[in-house]
Amino acid sequence: MMRTARSVALCPDNRRYTRVVFTRYVKLILNGKVYGQYPARNLSQGGLFIEGNINIAVGGNCHFELYETGQHSTLILIFLGKIVRHEKDGVGVEFTSMGKDSFMFLQTMVLYSSDDPVGVAERFLEDFD
Repeated sequence: MMRTARSVALCPDNRRYTRVVFTRYVKLILNGKVYGQYPARNLSQGGLFIEGNINIAVGGNCHFELYETGQHSTLILIFLGKIVRHEKDGVGVEFTSMGKDSFMFLQTMVLYSSDDPVGVAERFLEDFD
């Protein structure tokens, strides 16, 4: 079952979701073909920023994979997204859909990386009202 993510506000002074430092690579996939692997940063419940020379138009849909490797297994997390802004060093991606495992991973990463975990947890609960 897929879970739909809510929209993220683009104005830095009026962001809906808390941004956290995120230093992993994601595999970007367009139209069923691997576009490349890129570093990601500024993860939030609403989206993330992917660094690199990415020539996808604003409004373009994509999907990306994140590989979480443990001692005995690897978890592949899949996110669907839409390009919402272009900058000289990368693109802002808004999550449009994700599986339950991906959603739980996202919540955990934001919660444990935040300077205000209580506030983040309260916002998680607000999304279920």
